[in-house]
Amino acid sequence: MPGKVSAICIVMSASTFSGSSCPFHKFLAVLGALSGPLLTMALSSRGPLSSNRKGADGGVSGGPTLPSFLIDNEITAEIPADLKSTITSILEIASKTRDVLQDTVEGGTKACTENASGDTQLNLDLQTDSIAFTTFQLNPTIHSCISEETPVHTPLNPTTGTTTVSFDPLDGSSIIGPNFTVGGIYTIWPSTSSLLHTRGTSALASVIIMYGSRTTAFISCVDRGCLEVTLTGTKWTVTTPKITLEHTKKIFAPGNLRCVNTNPSYSNVVQHWISQNYTLRYTGGMVPDICHIISKGGGVFSNVSSERNKQKLRFIYEVTGMAIMVEECGGVYLDEGLGRALEREVEDVDMRVGGVCGSKGEVDIFKKIFLA
Repeated sequence: MPGKVSAICIVMSASTFSGSSCPFHKFLAVLGALSGPLLTMALSSRGPLSSNRKGADGGVSGGPTLPSFLIDNEITAEIPADLKSTITSILEIASKTRDVLQDTVEGGTKACTENASGDTQLNLDLQTDSIAFTTFQLNPTIHSCISEETPVHTPLNPTTGTTTVSFDPLDGSSIIGPNFTVGGIYTIWPSTSSLLHTRGTSALASVIIMYGSRTTAFISCVDRGCLEVTLTGTKWTVTTPKITLEHTKKIFAPGNLRCVNTNPSYSNVVQHWISQNYTLRYTGGMVPDICHIISKGGGVFSNVSSERNKQKLRFIYEVTGMAIMVEECGGVYLDEGLGRALEREVEDVDMRVGGVCGSKGEVDIFKKIFLA
């Protein structure tokens, strides 16, 4: 496995690996009972590392130097300095992850591990997760974080931090083998020791990364809007200052399509899209599919379930961040019960939520047919 992967990426709960015949799984099962303390020691033993610098462009003391667009752009200019600093660290992670993805020859090579949700992990999942944790710990404004690959709420800078980040470092593992576009989903919250019983409406911002022929990031700050930036070399440049979705647009991305056989309501919606000559834009990756709609200025993405075909989208790692982006572009994100997704309360760190999002008019059409 290329690069160095920290202990936080391989230490999981004992139950995750119990019963496995894989020798590596057995080793991890022994460590599992110590996962919480070991995660904390692996990070806190280094202390809150910082460069103690404050750049001319407004970098927070002890944190990274902020890109100039975070100072000047109308969406980000007036947000708190610690939020800007956290966004800057996420952009740094995106830059490092881009380099890893461009240099790897592994693609979809599997690691001998599963995450706590039971998904087989790729070496790249572990490596990008390690990059994120290491980068976050270097920023004293980041209190703690939790990821899909390391689903343990981990304190990083508990005495100085004011933000918490939940994230999926590499969304789209199933399509990385054939070299499709993949992404990263980061949601920023006020600092907390646990996201349990928190509502999505408490989140402050999200940063959604697209690793394709270009590396782009959609930065959304609650009640301020969404902008797109593009990475060239090591510099981020604003490419779309403010994104707005059209009320309707005939583009659809039907996730979990197999459940149309056992969910008649979903089948009716899909038949409507086909009969009305909608354009299909679907890759099987949440980030590229929703960001395609954002970039095109409208459309609809759905991912609902049935008794046979269960929901897979995790609320704190995937849904919350994407819902913030869609809403800040003027769209709508509803859960499968057709209420506002961000109103949901976190019941479990692995909580999964189906739903529909995109242009308001398209979501209204979906809801009408789905409830008929």
